[in-house]
Amino acid sequence: MSAPYALRLAPWLLCALAGCVDAGGDTGATGGPASTSTGTSAGTSDGGPTTGTQTGAPTTSSGEPTTASGSTTTATTGTDSTSTGEDTGGFVDPVESPWGIASSHSSSQILDVWAAPIAATGVTWLRGIDNSDPEARLDTAEANGWQVAGILYYSKQSPGTFPVDDLPGWTDFITTLLGKTLGRVYHWEVWNEPPNFTENKSPAAYATIVQAAYDAVKAVDPAVQVGLAAQSNHVNWLEQTILAGAAGHFDYVTVHPYEILGLVDDGWEAEYMSIVPTLRKMLAARDPDNADAPVWFTEIGQPVTAEITPEQQANTLIKAYTMAIAQGVTRVHWFEGRDGDSGPFGLLTGDDEPRLSYTAMTTLVARLGSLPKYRGWLVPDGQYHGFVFATDEGPTMVAWARPKLTVDLTFPAPVQIVDPRTGEASEATVYALTGAPMIFVGVAEELLAEAIANRTQPFPWGGDFTDAPSITYSAADGDSGLHPLGEAKLVTIDGVPARDIGSRPAQSFTVDPNFMSYDTAPLRIEAVLRRNGAQSAGFNLKYEGVDGYKSTGAWYTIPEGEDWVTKTWDIDDPQFVGKWGYNFAFDSDSTQHSQYSIRSVTVTKL
Repeated sequence: MSAPYALRLAPWLLCALAGCVDAGGDTGATGGPASTSTGTSAGTSDGGPTTGTQTGAPTTSSGEPTTASGSTTTATTGTDSTSTGEDTGGFVDPVESPWGIASSHSSSQILDVWAAPIAATGVTWLRGIDNSDPEARLDTAEANGWQVAGILYYSKQSPGTFPVDDLPGWTDFITTLLGKTLGRVYHWEVWNEPPNFTENKSPAAYATIVQAAYDAVKAVDPAVQVGLAAQSNHVNWLEQTILAGAAGHFDYVTVHPYEILGLVDDGWEAEYMSIVPTLRKMLAARDPDNADAPVWFTEIGQPVTAEITPEQQANTLIKAYTMAIAQGVTRVHWFEGRDGDSGPFGLLTGDDEPRLSYTAMTTLVARLGSLPKYRGWLVPDGQYHGFVFATDEGPTMVAWARPKLTVDLTFPAPVQIVDPRTGEASEATVYALTGAPMIFVGVAEELLAEAIANRTQPFPWGGDFTDAPSITYSAADGDSGLHPLGEAKLVTIDGVPARDIGSRPAQSFTVDPNFMSYDTAPLRIEAVLRRNGAQSAGFNLKYEGVDGYKSTGAWYTIPEGEDWVTKTWDIDDPQFVGKWGYNFAFDSDSTQHSQYSIRSVTVTKL
């Protein structure tokens, strides 16, 4: 079951302390110097939409993702071999629906209240039932045409903990539960987003209960599948668990990438699109027999708050499902169907009123189909992201513009344009595309062909940085493979553009996933900095390593004076997987110590 709302926000709080509040980097400055990019730009093909005037572009913009060419790499989004099904023209289309919903603990106890309206959206999978009364909950789920994926959780201690000291009790619990659900539930993930909801945080302890769970489940019914789970996008945790003994004791993998999804509105689609490829690299290295294990997002979502409107929630849902399917996620469970004890995450309010996200879900399922046939992506001239599907109505594209842009799309013939938030449709040959996703039905075959050609290429983020020796962020030129989180406060100091860090306790960065993702190879981080005044300023460099986020162990104090200084760090054990969306941070602990500015940061492979 999902965490209470306060616990759900805990990773976000930690992320905020690392400086990734209002994430997005200098979203208008992502083109970067061409010298660090090995890719080339490609415009739209004949017959596809052409792009016209851009309005509202940030003044520092030099163009974001290009349609890049290059070799298949970590962030490549090709046909995922786990999407088993009919081979159609070289594509292996799914045979199981990806459309799922997740439930909080409180909502799972009143499933009969909200199951019917959520089933009407076209959702066919439910994650999480009340294990204290599984038969009744399964009756409700099945009456609404749902298949169910359950969660194995058991602890006699309070607060709960992995039952490594009570393996007989753990095994008996599983055997009894599966006896009640035999022939009705074929997927069980072990624990909810570990290492959350346990006092024992050890991967070895989790591996122990995974082994026991796998053996107990298979003893009841070998056809039942066992899921290996992790909080957020905690690839390091999954790797440590596999190395501790879980290898060969799971059938699928589950993650909850809330934090990475929260960055998509700021133009970080490439980071979201790298989740499955990064997991695949880890699985291939640590458990080769499970390299192609299905990946599920058993929770992902966004609450409606004072800062997040119902329109934004609906837009986020569309992007979440579209890009999850595009990168090969087997199943996506939006958290949640109806507001429960975790807050206003639901497609329905607590009073059973449908939000715009409810209509968005209904429209997306109807337009892409119960078994979406993804074909490829488009990022023409970095202006918008488009994902093309084969449907009964012809090639269908889900698309949205980069942040702060309006892009005029011109089609060679009329297309049906569907607003997923309302379900309304119209026909036109020209459309002004914004960051709000739209569905374009019946786009030209040439556009489909271009998307198919892109499908096996590295997904671009300002270019293809696969073979680049280094990547850079500079206040003058923006992002070139290195992306700072948070809106920039750009200033000019003695005629030199700079990024003022003084208003935040830390500044975090993400490297382009094609440059480095999961691989552990030595890096050099070089920063050009200066104090903002006489007040002392400095930070710890913290980064993702093989054991998760860690510090270099030494506080760096920026020297006094008005000169720009260059500081370098050599790191031997990075393992950048984007657990919370960022890879390293200059952590000052508080704004008391963050009174400095950055001219540039460069990451170089050694």
